[in-house]
Amino acid sequence: LFNFSKIQHALTFSVLHIMLILFLWRLPHLPSHPVLNWIRFWNPLLWILPNFMELHYLVHTVRPHDMDAVLIRIDHWLFGVHPTVWLEKITFPALTEYLQVVYSTFYFLPLVLGLYLYFKNRLDRFDYFKFIMVYGFFLSYLLYFTVPAIGPRFTLNHLQHVQLKGLYLTEIIRHTLNTLERIQRDAFPSGHTAMTVITMYFAYRYFKKYFYVLLVIGTSLIFSTVYLRYHYVVDVLGGLAMAAFVIWTGPYLYRRLQINYRERGQS
Repeated sequence: LFNFSKIQHALTFSVLHIMLILFLWRLPHLPSHPVLNWIRFWNPLLWILPNFMELHYLVHTVRPHDMDAVLIRIDHWLFGVHPTVWLEKITFPALTEYLQVVYSTFYFLPLVLGLYLYFKNRLDRFDYFKFIMVYGFFLSYLLYFTVPAIGPRFTLNHLQHVQLKGLYLTEIIRHTLNTLERIQRDAFPSGHTAMTVITMYFAYRYFKKYFYVLLVIGTSLIFSTVYLRYHYVVDVLGGLAMAAFVIWTGPYLYRRLQINYRERGQS
């Protein structure tokens, strides 16, 4: 449908998606089994990371013209400088190491809150938080198609005079992330910002002690997105706006989906 013939591994992806859809369609009707029950409970979250990795093959094929130039102009208009270049003034190895480690905890922050709710048997709250996570992640994926951008570590690298060198783990983490994610058009909005803010919001509601931990880790993670040159500042602002939108619209959408599900079950 979207330049199908130009998408790498298009046939393989299509077959895998069809098989997955058929499996999920049959899943509610399969007999009870510990493994199947676990998949039933967790399955909405299982596809977040694989679908993100799939975007590497899709976004640039569907939208081949990156919009980094627009984002760069907005940043420069707001600040009078390129923020990632300006931040070289405070760059030093220990800070780079800390922020790279914090950046790599992104997927673990909501997971910790989800596991806390799950093992505390607060399943209604867990179910809603699970929905919000899926809603937030997939909304960000959709927006990557709307504003495809590769980020300042590529587009502004020629202006940088200081390389981001850490201590012991920075290069290992950076290489691992680059290998797993490949080159993504995922700069705007900053999903790291949006999903971290959403996690902090629900931690404040459901797990106050964890919220106070996230005040440090989450704020550091958001700052790291610009310091480490993954994002423009406007990406962070877009992530904050997206987080507010998801938190605001989530309850209504969740209720509507529950009503529709019950109505289908009764028909």
